[in-house]
Amino acid sequence: MKWSGEYTVNANDVDFNNIVSVSNMLRYMQDAANYEMEEDGLSYNELFLRGLSFVLSRIRMSFYSPIYAHEKIEVQSWACESRGVQFNRCYRIMKNGVIAAEAVSVWALVGVNDRHLHRVNEFDLPYRKDEMLELDMPARFKIPDDVDMRLVSERLVEYADVDMNGHMNNTHYPDVLCSHLSENMRGQRVISMGISFLSEAPLGESVKIYSGMSDGNHYVRTVKENGQTNVEAEIILEPIA
Repeated sequence: MKWSGEYTVNANDVDFNNIVSVSNMLRYMQDAANYEMEEDGLSYNELFLRGLSFVLSRIRMSFYSPIYAHEKIEVQSWACESRGVQFNRCYRIMKNGVIAAEAVSVWALVGVNDRHLHRVNEFDLPYRKDEMLELDMPARFKIPDDVDMRLVSERLVEYADVDMNGHMNNTHYPDVLCSHLSENMRGQRVISMGISFLSEAPLGESVKIYSGMSDGNHYVRTVKENGQTNVEAEIILEPIA
């Protein structure tokens, strides 16, 4: 059973191609998940008050058709069967009755203060469940070793990036990643993006951004001051028709 809600795309949700940015697509998806969790009886805020928080581990998003400013869309969200310390969730965005985007994601349930990982069988979570989407998402995405990754920028994690978990919110990363590809985004759109979130970037952290390209695929890695990888991503573009 899926939660479903209707949205109208705001003009400030699109990029210079007049297409909804990946960061905003991810915000629609997670907004839908928050509404679903609230309806099912255990909202994100209630979890947080209990000292628990869902943290995104990895996500694979596929975009089949562009969505433009002022268009109406339907956003669906649902939990899937989970095990171990992996909590699975899927998303779908519909436009005019046709699938425009889909995503599969893996989350960890952690203690807000001690960052302890909790297992699925520790809780009887009330969220509705449906079948897992069949999108290609490896158990752990890793940038191929033969990709020439070059330092292209450095970025400070600032107030506007940080959520109540105290680190850069995952919805900010797609915009950061797309801003540092090997080629310009003008006239192009993302058709696939996979991100592995490997460590948190707290307020005040400076991250170095590395970018590379292989076989037409773009790769981006962000690295923290201590040398620890923050995120790794694979991005595929296509020209806008």
